[in-house]
Amino acid sequence: MDTGVIVATVVPLVALAAVLTLGRNGRRLWPLALLALLWGFLDTYLVIYINDWWAAAFGLTSLIVLGAPIAEEITKALALPFISASHRATWFVDGAVLGAAAGTGFAIRENWVYLERVGADAGLGLALARVTSTNLMHAGCTAIVGAAIVLAYSRGSMARVAIPLAGLVIAITLHSTFNRLTETEGMSPLLITATGIAVFGGAVAIVGLGFPISARWVREDLSRQGATASEQAALTGSSVPEILDAFEVRYGAAAAQSAEQLVGVQRRLAIAHRAGRASAAEVDGLEEEAASLRRDIGMFAMMWLRSHLPVDGADPSIWGALDESIDVDEQSEVSAPTGLWARLNDVAPANDEVVADFEPPAD
Repeated sequence: MDTGVIVATVVPLVALAAVLTLGRNGRRLWPLALLALLWGFLDTYLVIYINDWWAAAFGLTSLIVLGAPIAEEITKALALPFISASHRATWFVDGAVLGAAAGTGFAIRENWVYLERVGADAGLGLALARVTSTNLMHAGCTAIVGAAIVLAYSRGSMARVAIPLAGLVIAITLHSTFNRLTETEGMSPLLITATGIAVFGGAVAIVGLGFPISARWVREDLSRQGATASEQAALTGSSVPEILDAFEVRYGAAAAQSAEQLVGVQRRLAIAHRAGRASAAEVDGLEEEAASLRRDIGMFAMMWLRSHLPVDGADPSIWGALDESIDVDEQSEVSAPTGLWARLNDVAPANDEVVADFEPPAD
């Protein structure tokens, strides 16, 4: 296979994989992302007829700066309302990922078309130019539309129309601006590349926005459940991997894996409560999964966790260090652990009263 074709295919897929990983819902979302990728690829066979008609009716320049942006952004996003209707796509971040997948599929097929028109010597250069600019633009524009579509699902009837249309107008405008730059005589290739990267950066920013939003949702969700600030920090903090490493050393890989899964389930629960796309049965299923994971972790492992929760700001334990890295409401702090971690001790032994009276030794 020609080197240019390999570059034009693999690089966009790697960029998409990065976005899918950043979205933190990749395991559940990848079948839908694959469908969106396939749709984008097939869309090139549809849109070419629209583009040919526009060029014949209004001219090539009009096609490049207006017709192609309109036709391509509409058709790339055409299947997204159906693909994202699945409850695997729980919120706007997932919509952005699916949009990026559709744009990537379109870009790969378009790369192949352009590479067929040039010789092997120029193929690699063309492929490199496209994967660093045009391909990023395609993925970024459709990601904006995808995010708008999923965001609108939990809104009223007017918003369900207005929000996707607004996203589509933004995508068309960005696409048209990019194409105008490519048609401007003497335009710097560096500026064109920077524009493509910037559009893709917008999509990455949408996906990245999910981090602080979901963390806040988790904290609010835990707060409603009676969790303390320290408990909230334990499930939303940036130092969770270090905590799990220390936990694994003492209680083994199986318990650490259950704790890691509990963190993920708690995040999905918060999103389900706030994004408005999960059914009652799905929420109940997540809550049951969380309860099962707590039982898997075990009572004594949870006693260790409870004993390492900070009781004041001077606590030198790993939980204390984690708590200091998280911005939480001081009013929510209490002197003794309650809420979620207290409920983790609900894996009751034969004599509940003995456990209730037990006080873990200080480190």
